[in-house]
Amino acid sequence: MKKLCSILLSMTLLFSFAAWSNGVSAASRDDSTEAPAASEETVNSRKSAEADDPAGEGGTLIAYFSWSGNTEQMAQTIQEEIGGDLFQIEPAVPYTDDYDALLDIAQQEQADNARPELAAQVENWDSYEAVFVGFPNWWSDAPMAVYTFLESYDFSGKTLIPFNTSASGGFGRSLSGIEESAAGADILEGLALTEGELENVQSEVSGWLSGLSLE
Repeated sequence: MKKLCSILLSMTLLFSFAAWSNGVSAASRDDSTEAPAASEETVNSRKSAEADDPAGEGGTLIAYFSWSGNTEQMAQTIQEEIGGDLFQIEPAVPYTDDYDALLDIAQQEQADNARPELAAQVENWDSYEAVFVGFPNWWSDAPMAVYTFLESYDFSGKTLIPFNTSASGGFGRSLSGIEESAAGADILEGLALTEGELENVQSEVSGWLSGLSLE
């Protein structure tokens, strides 16, 4: 009788242990599969949110070419006034630092109607509605690299606002070139400053911007 009771007790303990072991095993399997599934869902949600959020939509781009730093000064002042993103228009092969040699290069590029390759491209072009384009006056025109920039993008439906620096020549004939190269753009009144006027660049830029129809 004692032997039979012992056998029954052993079997009871064995079944209890098996049930407990299966419960632990099932819980462990649930934990191991549930966490990755939640993580994947979170990642997908983040991707979806990023895709539905057009960052920078309706934004402002301030693109400029500057050799001496004067046009860069204007660009930075515009950004201080209204915000926006700065983009420097640079040729893939930098221009010389020698002023006299630069004049010869600029004149030759104009004669050839050249379109120098640029060092970089604008990211998220479609996110910008207003595009400021700045440049110095070289031989009464914009540097040819500026035309490369203008012709590299679709300006349809965008607002283009030119700005310019020079010794005394203003925009020269560049405005007609800009209109041709940036087909489809709504071109607003630009601002041209001489080196002397750059001493009051903040007030000059502020007054100009306040008169533009920019939302």
